[in-house]
This record gives sequence, C-alpha cells and structure tokens, in this order.
Amino acid sequence: MAPPSEKIGFWGPVTSTVDWCETNYEVSFYIAEFWNTISNVMMILPPLVGLLFAVKDAAEGRIVGCHIGLMLVGMGSWCFHMTLLYSSQLLDEMPMIWGTCFLIYTLYEVGSPPKSHNRILQCVLLLYCLFVTVVYTTTHNVIFFQVSYGIMVFAIVACSIQVYRNFEHSNFLLVMGILTYGTGFLLWNVDNLYCENLRHLRQWLPAALRPLTQMHAWWHVGAGIGTYTSIIYAAHARLVYLKKNPVIEGSLLPIVRPGREKAM
Repeated sequence: MAPPSEKIGFWGPVTSTVDWCETNYEVSFYIAEFWNTISNVMMILPPLVGLLFAVKDAAEGRIVGCHIGLMLVGMGSWCFHMTLLYSSQLLDEMPMIWGTCFLIYTLYEVGSPPKSHNRILQCVLLLYCLFVTVVYTTTHNVIFFQVSYGIMVFAIVACSIQVYRNFEHSNFLLVMGILTYGTGFLLWNVDNLYCENLRHLRQWLPAALRPLTQMHAWWHVGAGIGTYTSIIYAAHARLVYLKKNPVIEGSLLPIVRPGREKAM
C-alpha cells in the first residue's frame, strides 16, 4: 500500500482503510488517483452495452442483474479512487459482494427449466451478502472483505467448471474470461507487493510511459473485461440450453444474442 499522500486535494484527507500505489493527486487536484479512477470505464461501458442488448433481446432478469451489478462496481470504484473516502470505498466493495451473487446464481442455474427460480439458493446468497455487509461495515476489516470476496470468486470458478463439464458452452468466452481476469489479478498483486519498486521506476520513465506502470489500473481493465466475459459466457450457455441458438458477435467486446429458436 502507498504511504499517506503528501498532497491534500479537493476531497480532503484520506479516510479509506486502503490507499493504493498511485501517488495521490499527482495528475489532478480533483481526482485522488487519476489512472485508478478512469480505468474503471472498463467496468462500466462493457456491461452497459451488454445491458442494452439484454433488455432489447428480453433476456432473463438474472442476466440483466449481472450487467447492472458490474456497472455498479465500476461506478463505485470510480468514486472510491477519485475521493479515497471511506464512504466511497463502501460504494466500491459492497457492490462487489452483491453483484457477484447474480453471476454465481446465473452460472449455477444454467440448466434450470425456463422461468424457474431456485429459492433456496437465492436465500443462501442473500444471507451471505447480509452477513458480509454487517460484519464488514462493523469491523472495517479489509482482510475479512478480501477473504469473503475470494470465496465468491472460488464459487464462480466452481460453477464455471460445472458448466464446462455438463453443458454446451463457448470455449472462447471461457478462456478469454479466465485469462483477462487472471492477468488482472496478477497485476493487482504486483501493485501490492512491489509498490516502492514501481514508484522508483516511474521516476526514471518518460512521463508518457508512467501510466503503463499503474498496475492497479490494469487490474480494473482485466477484472472488468474478465467479469463481463464471464457474464456473456453464462448467458451463452443458458441460451444454448434453452435451444435459442445464440450467436456471439464481436471478439474484443463479445456480445451474445439469441438466434432462431430450435425445435424442442
């Protein structure tokens, strides 16, 4: 983690429980961590596009919820890194817990009958989110939050393996989601473990190249694209199961849309 900033910008002193490696208020007086802030566009625009097509194609509510959840994470993270206030930190972290539940549910229920609802799973996920929210907002323990979120990521991986083994799916979307999210997670750890080295490196690099060393910003890019692709992966597998002959459009920003419905 970065040491306390020498600068006090528009939003005042840092009140968040974490302060990342990017030097605070270095680029703008109005944005505490400039690159960590604007990189959240990759958590906002892709799910916005996915949401528009999901609504247009009358997708199931679980798919719509996944896109909205990722958008809320991106917007909350934007506010957090822009201000480094604890209230904004919660806008980033709580949607990560609640939004991830939609993706877990969607992956787990790929093979459920049309218009069915798994009330037991919904209650379990709801209780888990409430538990994490109450404990974290009471204790402010970042390790507890990271472990709680890590459990949910493990659940996503387990559900993805279930889909891979039991349902027709897109290998392209699966591999793309794993690689982009995994690369982002690796860079997140580099930012945490080698912050001082990165800061020294920035002093020697030309100004135009310094943004490339903002590894937490690259984590936002990888996590945004990886999570979005995982949503599309789940939506594609679901449409295949429902015999709606899905079509994947695009590669850098894939979109899945129903084609002609196959005869039952």
